[in-house]
Amino acid sequence: MIRLLLPQQNARVQLLQKKHLDYIRDPQSFPTAKIDWTNLMETQQDQSYPLPLRFVFEPAVDGEIELIGANGERRVYPAVAGEAFAYNLRIGETYRWCVRIGEACSETYCFYTDAQAPRMLYVEGISNVRDFGGFMTASGKRVRQGRIYRTSELDTHVQITEKGKATLEDELGIRTDMDIRGIKDEPRRPILDEEKVKWVNYPLAAYADCFTEEQRRLYGESYSQLTCEDRYPMIIHCWGGIDRTGTWLYILGGMLGVSADDLCLDYEMSSFSRWGRRSRFSEQFLAFLRGLSKYGENTAEACSGFMKSCGMTEEALDRIKELLLEEI
Repeated sequence: MIRLLLPQQNARVQLLQKKHLDYIRDPQSFPTAKIDWTNLMETQQDQSYPLPLRFVFEPAVDGEIELIGANGERRVYPAVAGEAFAYNLRIGETYRWCVRIGEACSETYCFYTDAQAPRMLYVEGISNVRDFGGFMTASGKRVRQGRIYRTSELDTHVQITEKGKATLEDELGIRTDMDIRGIKDEPRRPILDEEKVKWVNYPLAAYADCFTEEQRRLYGESYSQLTCEDRYPMIIHCWGGIDRTGTWLYILGGMLGVSADDLCLDYEMSSFSRWGRRSRFSEQFLAFLRGLSKYGENTAEACSGFMKSCGMTEEALDRIKELLLEEI
């Protein structure tokens, strides 16, 4: 008889590390020094990974874990000596699991993942990977998971492994790699399989440097990618996935109706990566918010107004909302 031990029946499991949860409950967002976002300094300490989900069963022999999500998605994990680990589950979702040992199959247990955003992910070889989905909006809708992922670069200062590539291409099903490096002739090139993933490059600037006429044109061209359903799922990255990527996603999230507090939190969660701390109270970030405020009276209006100044129409913004928001 196969006995399931962990996760227990109807358990609620947490995928964030304790240090992540502590920060979410009490953000330590003290001002930081100015960041040179095209020449990042590495700390060599990377704490941007989620917890793995541990499966345990008896007898402690080799077998297979079968995991089924709420949408019917099925994953199989090899188990060694009665144990297996899984990464990158969705937050706020119901899962069922069982164990197969040869021809024998266990009963099926159910567990729930905690819904706390952000959804942090593990992709071997790179850093600072998160799903932009999971945040609530003022309209009561939620940003869809599995549509847009923020990451560090895949090459140059870090190097994605073959296993990491498989995570992006096959497990997460990435179809667009939006590389926003290049403002100062940084090396950039497609790294993923071009038969599976379309590589697009827009040399974007971060913070208040995004408000020039040329940058608004480039921001508009990059946001136009979001109106095409076949572009999803996509990753967006600069070097660290922090400054330029954070600016781009703050504006997008504000237009979708995500609160300023959640957008600032998501920005600051990049402090757990290997490229140093970020703060909503840094002069660079505050200068960005001051510039953005000229486009509207609140976060949603300002971000929508900026995107319209980049050439996006109201119809295009509605299309992006249709593709990225879901009822709950």
